[in-house]
Amino acid sequence: MTPFPFSKSPVTDLSQKPPYYVSNFGFWTGVTDYREAGIQFLDEFAKQCGLEKNKSILEVGSGLGGSLVYWKDQYEADKLSAINLPGEQSNFAKQLFHDQNLEVTPFLEGGWEGIKTLPSNSYDYVFSVDAAYHFNPIDEFYRESYRILKPGGKLVFNVFHLHEIEKKKYSGLLSFFLIPPNQVKVLDVTVEELQTIGYLIEKNLDWTIPVINGFVQNKSKMKLLLQIFGFVLQTITKTLKLSYHYYVVQKPI
Repeated sequence: MTPFPFSKSPVTDLSQKPPYYVSNFGFWTGVTDYREAGIQFLDEFAKQCGLEKNKSILEVGSGLGGSLVYWKDQYEADKLSAINLPGEQSNFAKQLFHDQNLEVTPFLEGGWEGIKTLPSNSYDYVFSVDAAYHFNPIDEFYRESYRILKPGGKLVFNVFHLHEIEKKKYSGLLSFFLIPPNQVKVLDVTVEELQTIGYLIEKNLDWTIPVINGFVQNKSKMKLLLQIFGFVLQTITKTLKLSYHYYVVQKPI
């Protein structure tokens, strides 16, 4: 549930900092090494939403599992659950959780739709790190997250936005990143969708510079496949005038 090529042998393609194995774009403020940028992304993701200790977290698109290990270590999460596509990443994550003696339950192997099987009002946080823009239809993911959140709970996620609605005719280019073109929207549409469901918008931060631009600017330090990926990412985001946003939205108390 992460963008190509992060879904292909990510442990070897991206330098990692065990046990916090990650496959995000990285948060590059003050760092130039992916091992640091990937962890810094997880830290910013948690700090900006005010993650508190001893809370329950569901991560949708949990990838290699290192994010859950990090949030358990740093924020003493009380309950951890995950949804991730079956295959290489989920197999790696299950072994990582075993090695770290970390209980992640349930661990649902499948698409984001697995969230529909979870009980209402049961989580303090629903996190989706570099995954929600793959979900189709994404507004249904927002709605299901609202259902399973406790009153006062928060959905925290990243998405790409189109700058201009007319750019949608070129959005088929996003298929390279396994992103459904019809799910990338202008900011105002996403905000309206979230508010219509009932969310309070706590934060909507443009992370294009520290995340996407940072990845592109530091691609030369990565393996050839990722250098190519960085070049294509730069070209497509520039062509479509894409921005990359971090959202924190709350279910009212």
